[in-house]
Formats: sequence, structure tokens, C-alpha cells
Amino acid sequence: MSKNNKFKMLFSDLIIFAIGSIGSKAIMFLLVPLYTHYLLPEEYGVSDLIFTISQLAIPFFSIVIFDAVLRFGLYRKDRPQDVLLVGMIVWVIGSFVCLFCLNLFSLYKTISEWKWHIIIYISASILLDIELNYLRVVNKKKMYAFMCILQTFLMASLNILFVAHLKLGIEGYVLSYVISCVIIAVLIFVVANLYKELKNAVFDLSLAKDMVKYSAPLILNNISWWVIQSSDKFILEILVGKAALGVYVVASKIPSLLSVFITIFQQAWGISSITEMDSSNDKNFYMQVFKMYSFLVFLVAIFLCIFIRPFMYIYISSKAYEKSSQFAPLLITGAVFYALSGYCGSMYGALKLSVNNMVTTLIAAITNLLISCIAIIYIGVWGAVIGTVISYMILAFIRMINVDKLLNLSFDWRKIATNSVLVLLEAIVVSFLKYKFIFIISVFVIILFVIINLEEIKTMLKRG
Repeated sequence: MSKNNKFKMLFSDLIIFAIGSIGSKAIMFLLVPLYTHYLLPEEYGVSDLIFTISQLAIPFFSIVIFDAVLRFGLYRKDRPQDVLLVGMIVWVIGSFVCLFCLNLFSLYKTISEWKWHIIIYISASILLDIELNYLRVVNKKKMYAFMCILQTFLMASLNILFVAHLKLGIEGYVLSYVISCVIIAVLIFVVANLYKELKNAVFDLSLAKDMVKYSAPLILNNISWWVIQSSDKFILEILVGKAALGVYVVASKIPSLLSVFITIFQQAWGISSITEMDSSNDKNFYMQVFKMYSFLVFLVAIFLCIFIRPFMYIYISSKAYEKSSQFAPLLITGAVFYALSGYCGSMYGALKLSVNNMVTTLIAAITNLLISCIAIIYIGVWGAVIGTVISYMILAFIRMINVDKLLNLSFDWRKIATNSVLVLLEAIVVSFLKYKFIFIISVFVIILFVIINLEEIKTMLKRG
């Protein structure tokens, strides 16, 4: 495949996944004012905690088989249904094991009354992830995008009904997620004719072993991700209180603006990197994609930081959450490093180096846990923010160094470091200084950023 065709395929995938992701993320983003209006910070914190627990449990009961469905499904294009069958068998076994572990969820009193909701959500979520990845494997990307939007639209509608109209509080929030997940999982199974795919599938023991061998190390990888993204919520709830947790949860929603682009890219790049690795393995293609991707991520983050605080005052409908505007800029910076690490994570997937994914994420998770445990005691929510940013930075740079050695990509470390410093400077200024100083320093940061990244800007203009 020519280089132009590679970029066209990547761009085509980006457009399709953008339709699903932007629609879904936009709806989710618009729901935050509803939550902050109808839920107290304590209630919002507990609601988020329920799904945080669920995300911790999913890797154990799924052995992250949905990632193996994508990787091996793209590799075995002649018989992808065999890969789906292995995924479904693991899902059935995992769901039964999860059911037997029902009482374990009663040990944490804050979420004990929601244990049945959690069990159903875990099972439906694993099934949905398997199905969505299989849609990507068999090139039903439009259906994938449509189902993502439909699930979010359904969840949003149920939130309005349960939380705003029926005033069900935490129960309404949780039910909207569980019901929408179950309905979409069943709908995909029927509409995509997955029952016919399974009927024609043949169980391949060798394939099953390879898939489990690939996905099993990702259990610790996903748990490590959970530690980075969610453990500080538990520490905040225990050491500071549910109200502080609610404020932090709202602040962490804002970087989802940047995560929209990250998610879209990672979905498309995950397919392109695997396809490229299994064919010509063009290192120049990898490098060009990274340059443009990293440039866009830094650019979006800088502009988000400039406008985030005045936007938050309009966006948040309750004064109880107003402190979250101070925490958002640094969390956006953390999302930048998460994006860079995600690029390298996709390269690990293409290389089938799931152990590298696991080890690097584990290092970042331990870093996050240590910093959060110590810093939250002394500076509260700021401790959680600082722990998140530092752990993502460490993860990004470890992975970039490792991938550079594996593929000899020759990253421009000076440019990466300079862009990182500029984004950090912008975030710190926006968080702590008055608006007149924010404007002056922001202009200075933008000018420097343009000078440093002239090559990427010229490339974009040419391609445009």
C-alpha cells in the first residue's frame, strides 16, 4: 500500500470513529450540568465510585479478551468468527465467576447496596466491548459509530428521565448506564447477525491459547490504568470526603474534551498500526503520524487551558462545584501525556508486546499511588491532580523511549520536551494567576509554540 493510501485509510477511519466518539462525548459533556444541578457533590461522587469499582473488576472477569478479539481478528481476516467464539466463551465463564463473587461487593459499604447493578453492568460491558471490537474487525465501522452514539443517546435520555424528572438520584444515574449498556449489547448481537457468525465458528484451542496469552498480561495493565485514573478517588473519599470527590470528578470531566481526539485517534491508529506492522512496517509512516498527532494534542491542550476557567463558570450550574475550575488545567496537561503514551501503547499492541504495556503502566500506577497517598493528606484534591499528571508524564516518556529503541523512530526529544514545558507552564498560570496575567503569558506561550512547531504547521497547510 502506498503512503498516500495509508494516510487515506487512517483518515477514513478517523472520520468514522469521530462520528461515533464526538457525538457520544458531546452528549456526555452536556450531561454534566444536569448532574451538578440535580446531584449533590456527595451523590455525584458515590455515583462515579460505583462505576469506578466496576472498571476495576472488568479486567479480572474478562481477562481483557476484547483486546485480543481486535488484535487476532485483524490478523485472521479469513476466519474472524473463530476469534469471536473464543471471546464469547471467555465472556460466559467470566459472567458466571462474577455472579459467584456477588458478596465481595458488599465489603465496601459505600457501594454495597448497588452490588446487583454492578454485576449486570460488568457482564454487559464486557459483552459490549467484545461486540464493538468485532465490528471493527469485520469493517462494520459505520455500525460501530452508530451504536456508540445510540448507546450514549439512550443513556442520556434515561438520565433525564430518572435523574431530572423522577428525581431518583444515585439510583437513576446508575440505572441509566446499566440499562443502556444491556440494550445496546443485545441490539448489536441481533442486528450484526453475531449469532450466525458464532454458528459458523469453529473452536480452535491453539487460537484460544494465543489469545489468552496475549490478553492475560493486560489484566495487570488495565488494573494499573485503573490505579492511575481512579485510585485517587478512593483516597480522596476516605481522607477528605465525598464532597471533595464530587468536585474532583467534575474537574476530571473537562479533559474529556481533549480525550475525544485521543479516543478517536487511538481507535483508528490501533487498526492502522496493526495493519502496517503485519505488512510493510514503514517506520517513516509511524514517525510522520506521531509528529502530526503530538502537535495537534499539544495545540488543543494549550487553547483549552486558555479558555477553561471562564468556560467552567458558565458550564457548572452549582457553586458547590466551582473549585473544580482550578483543577481542570493541570488535568488537561495530564491528558496530553496520556495521549502520547496511548500512541506508544498502540505500537505495543501491533508488536504483540502486551508485557511492555503492562510493565510501563504498572510503573506509572505505583508512582500515582505513592504520590496521591502522601500528597492528598497535605493538599487535598491538588494531591490527586499532581499525582495524575506526574504518573502520565512518566508513562509517556518511558514508553516513547522504549518504542524509539524498538523501532528506531528517532523522536525529536528537544521539541517534545519544549512543548511539554509550554503546556505545563500554561496550565500552572491558568490555575493560579489572575486573568490579566493569564492573557499575557498565554500569548507568549502561543508565539513560542508556533515558532517551535513551524515544520508541522507547514506540513498541515500543504496537506490541507
